[in-house]
Amino acid sequence: MYSHEWFHVRYHLTMDELDRLAQRRRSVRPAELHRILTRAGFVAREGRGSHRVYKHPNMIGILTIPQNRNPVRAVYVDEVIKAVREVQQ
Repeated sequence: MYSHEWFHVRYHLTMDELDRLAQRRRSVRPAELHRILTRAGFVAREGRGSHRVYKHPNMIGILTIPQNRNPVRAVYVDEVIKAVREVQQ
């Protein structure tokens, strides 16, 4: 049996989806970033305070995204787009 933490269906996000996300990067909610990252194969865990930490088996390093800020700052959206593109190559 697979651990729920590592068993995931990898969904390939299209460049069109990422481009649309980049266009409205100042109005993205944390829940939407969570959905995008998990669809791309990232595994989430709770971080310190109000942050969530994401890791991907094909990526060195982690992403930390605040969960209490609506909308998320554009710099976090840029980091998510960059990370998703990196693991999908």
